[in-house]
Amino acid sequence: MAQDVTYQTKTYHERGGDRYVMASGGTMAIESGGSIFITNSAQMTVSGTINLLSGGTLSMISGASFGMAGENVAADDIRRILASEQGGTVDIEAVALAAVLSTINLPKNIRMVRLVGSATLVSGSFWLTSVSAGRELFLHLVGDVSGGFTNASTQIDVSLSGCILLGSVGAALSGFEMHTSLASDCGVHLVAVLDNTWSIVSQFGDIDE
Repeated sequence: MAQDVTYQTKTYHERGGDRYVMASGGTMAIESGGSIFITNSAQMTVSGTINLLSGGTLSMISGASFGMAGENVAADDIRRILASEQGGTVDIEAVALAAVLSTINLPKNIRMVRLVGSATLVSGSFWLTSVSAGRELFLHLVGDVSGGFTNASTQIDVSLSGCILLGSVGAALSGFEMHTSLASDCGVHLVAVLDNTWSIVSQFGDIDE
């Protein structure tokens, strides 16, 4: 419906009281502490664009649903879908001439993490952190990024911070050890089965749970 040009302001309440109009250039400002509440069965229809500015948040609480392609998708399911689609690969190498990794906490939004050994990294630490249900992680320990080993025995102690870990037989673990040798590397496939709950799905090489 076109704007009624008999009104002089860019925002106005139409005669009859059934519609509030913001014409081109008009703005509705909801200040700090204010809110818009759309009750059950009410609708908000958008044919233009909703812009979420820097620092803004679009929140869907548990139990809410999002209508997509004519079907409702639960907020918790959307979170799991997004978490499972997080990808990317990162190499975490040892600090030069030191026995520690350059990053010791699991990076966000990464599916494949390769921990890279060195001649000095005989024993290092790495931490699994809090996680949303549905995230998948492949943790791989190699001698170097080309897969050739520069140290006959490299060990990484994987510990927990803000999460729990279920081992390959379902028992709770406080962590696990990953070992390389001149003959092979090793790896662990983990999935977050619940919020802040990792589970070991599979493993290869020398893994000590």
